[in-house]
Amino acid sequence: MGQLTALGTIIVLSLVISSVLVVTIAKPLRAVLEHLCPGANAAAFWVTFTSVMLYVTPLLIAVLTVNEINPSSVGIAKTALSAELFGCFVALLVVGYQISRARTHNA
Repeated sequence: MGQLTALGTIIVLSLVISSVLVVTIAKPLRAVLEHLCPGANAAAFWVTFTSVMLYVTPLLIAVLTVNEINPSSVGIAKTALSAELFGCFVALLVVGYQISRARTHNA
């Protein structure tokens, strides 16, 4: 696998994983944020911001951690998948932490 193909694989895999995550979480996230935020515009902003971060964080971590010096298809896919899932976990952890803090203060 060439370096350009490896990069393309990383990007496509990241976009697919992030898209599934964003589609899954968007509706419940919007409901929580509409409850927490004072206006509809604020909730819309934070849903969009969170969605962008759920795309950027996994992709950034995957691109920074995947080693394509000696690329093999399985090695690239395995490393990219684990890096992207770790990126999703980190992004969701930050979102969950911030929402839990906001709920504590607004309760």
